[in-house]
Amino acid sequence: MPPPDPRNLIAHPRYTERPFPPYRFTPGRDPHPAADPSGHSYEPPGHARPVAVYRPAEAWQTSDEYLYGCDLYNHGYWWEAHEAWEDLWRVVPGESVQRHFLQGLIQVSACHLKLCLAELAAGDSSRRAGHLAGVDRLRTSWAAHLSIVLNATGAVPYMGLGLATWVRGVSGYFERAVSSADPVHSPHGFPYIELPVKS
Repeated sequence: MPPPDPRNLIAHPRYTERPFPPYRFTPGRDPHPAADPSGHSYEPPGHARPVAVYRPAEAWQTSDEYLYGCDLYNHGYWWEAHEAWEDLWRVVPGESVQRHFLQGLIQVSACHLKLCLAELAAGDSSRRAGHLAGVDRLRTSWAAHLSIVLNATGAVPYMGLGLATWVRGVSGYFERAVSSADPVHSPHGFPYIELPVKS
């Protein structure tokens, strides 16, 4: 019997009312959401994927895509959050602070998914080690992107997120997880994205 999915432990009040996909994509286990005809986000050939609506950083509360990405992240839909934020990243002006912010969120989400894959590979030490190496690579990358944002914005919240505090929480969370003999996700200390909006 496979180990329980650690993402079922992660939950937070919602920012949008958009429904969640019917499953959390796990590479190698589930149908690929966009590439497989049975995937939860599959569009047949000839159907264009909707383009995200650009909103400047100061208008973050009006960005349904951003807020939905936060909901997905806060509920363990890390592949799906990555995709939602990547859609926004594509329409944000190049090399802007907002683009680095979204790239950082994308990579934090990917880092969580890699840690989840390491947990699910508990019986295969080689696969587990590979996923944990991926966590380390992503940690370096998201830290660089979010450092650019912090240097540009200081202690002021960015797109509603108290970034300095959140980055410390994310860093500590992954440090504890990967230094553990049995790296696992936990709702205790999980770095939720806390925004000052009503659910």
